Amino acid sequence: MSKTQTVANFTSCEVSGDGEAIRLSYRDDGGAARDLHLSAEQAGALAMTLPRLLSAALRARSRDPSLRFVFPLAECNLEAAAGSSHRILSLRTSDGFEVCFSLSQEALAEMGELLGLGAEPAGGHGAMH
Repeated sequence: MSKTQTVANFTSCEVSGDGEAIRLSYRDDGGAARDLHLSAEQAGALAMTLPRLLSAALRARSRDPSLRFVFPLAECNLEAAAGSSHRILSLRTSDGFEVCFSLSQEALAEMGELLGLGAEPAGGHGAMH
């Protein structure tokens, strides 16, 4: 039987020397120091899941299905991916959150079309597929 722990605050994080694991240190609601060890693969899966969960929590709290949890963009960079026709799009917030996307030539063309719209398109948003 598993015991649920509540995180009171995160205290530190660390990548293993070989890059295969990540450790998140925190204090539980009783003040005890705890560590959560994740493989790099598990951490990646968690990173892919958290934005969707944050949006779902925001919609549930507000009872507004149109809301999304958003991050304020401070910096972006587009660079060539070595040995590939893809580009790497890096997006960063001022507090250090960063995510990178691999973009195919087709995705770049779609993004260019969206950005070329200038003003907000009819219906309030554009979308890449």
